[in-house]
Amino acid sequence: MGEAMVFALALEIGAALLVIWLTWRAGNGSLPRNGLAGIRTPTTMSSDAAWRIAHRAALRPTIIAGAATVLWCSVSIGLAPLRNPVSVLVSAVVLVGGALLSVAVAHRAVRRASPEG
Repeated sequence: MGEAMVFALALEIGAALLVIWLTWRAGNGSLPRNGLAGIRTPTTMSSDAAWRIAHRAALRPTIIAGAATVLWCSVSIGLAPLRNPVSVLVSAVVLVGGALLSVAVAHRAVRRASPEG
């Protein structure tokens, strides 16, 4: 079971790094609006400007959640007692929670930047 938990935790690390990288790319304009990756809501998909504004704003909470996920998973891999399903669940909750917070932050930033307020 330990090897399976190490694999699952390593996957979580990969997911966290991928989410950070995609958010960074979308925020700097190198990942255009698309239907596959990024924060894809009617608000963020409404224009190229909204897409970039949203992802720039979402980058900070995304980095914090991603870094916390990477740190937790790394510690869990290193300490045998933490190589268990609960550690995998905790890392998933942190990453998904960060994503949900990022969406809220992104929407707030787009609304603030919008001329209609």
